[in-house]
Amino acid sequence: MKKAIRSLSNNSVGKDYVVGDLHGCFALLQRVLSEVNFNKVHDRLFSVGDLIDRGPDSLPCLELLAEPWFYAVQGNHEIMMLDFFQSYRRQGHLEHLKDSNHTGFLLYGGEWVEYYFQPEKHRMSSEFDRCLSLTENLPLIWVVGEGENRFHVIHADLIKPGYRAAESPVWLNSDIDRWLGEDAIPSAVAERLLWSRTLMSSQLVRQSHARFQHDLSPTFCGHTYTARPRQALSHICLDTGAFVSTGLFDDDTDADFGLTLMDVQASSWISASYRRDHLVRGELSLFNMPKRC
Repeated sequence: MKKAIRSLSNNSVGKDYVVGDLHGCFALLQRVLSEVNFNKVHDRLFSVGDLIDRGPDSLPCLELLAEPWFYAVQGNHEIMMLDFFQSYRRQGHLEHLKDSNHTGFLLYGGEWVEYYFQPEKHRMSSEFDRCLSLTENLPLIWVVGEGENRFHVIHADLIKPGYRAAESPVWLNSDIDRWLGEDAIPSAVAERLLWSRTLMSSQLVRQSHARFQHDLSPTFCGHTYTARPRQALSHICLDTGAFVSTGLFDDDTDADFGLTLMDVQASSWISASYRRDHLVRGELSLFNMPKRC
């Protein structure tokens, strides 16, 4: 049974990492995990969603969902895929790959599923079916750890409707704790968790005083890409355009896009790109939140 919000305790034996939108860039993930000597027994890897589409290896990225050390949230691309296969998931039968639900899935990078379609059997391949089933159960929020070590993983943002007039423009730990206790997220909030670009497209990402939000633990997100990670109101956006670095897209081809992996405990990040041999590194202040006066 799917739970929209899930929690995990602190990692007392290893490190926690968060990776930006994979979009099928499995080779880049392997490269950064190797660089940090990722330990599959003791370390954990969290994903901000959008594992699939646009990049070269979508299914291997989905297969990560079966790994005990991998924890992802649903992104809008996973939702589009699930909507696209809605009747197939219910009936187990597929006449053709046609976007009858008008989800935009094939248009926005989902054409890779054609490789796993078996028209003579009127169904998808068994390996694809396993991954589709795993995708159905992804939450929208991970709450990880407690106290000063707490952090969240979402796909888009936690900004409120009418945020300009609200006392707090974003939902806080207390709101998230309430959803966790109720085992439910309001539908309007869920929609923004998947699709909103409001926060990362606003002026707040360029204002140093707006990096932290009182009473909201570090919240890792993706969905809106630029060449480097950025912060606003305790959100840390790790979508740095991994799929753009394949060279198959025209978006800002001169920018240094890539896949970013964040070491949560060290507050440092590393980025790999299909366009360069070297890795890029940087740091962000995640837990040094200012205290109330």
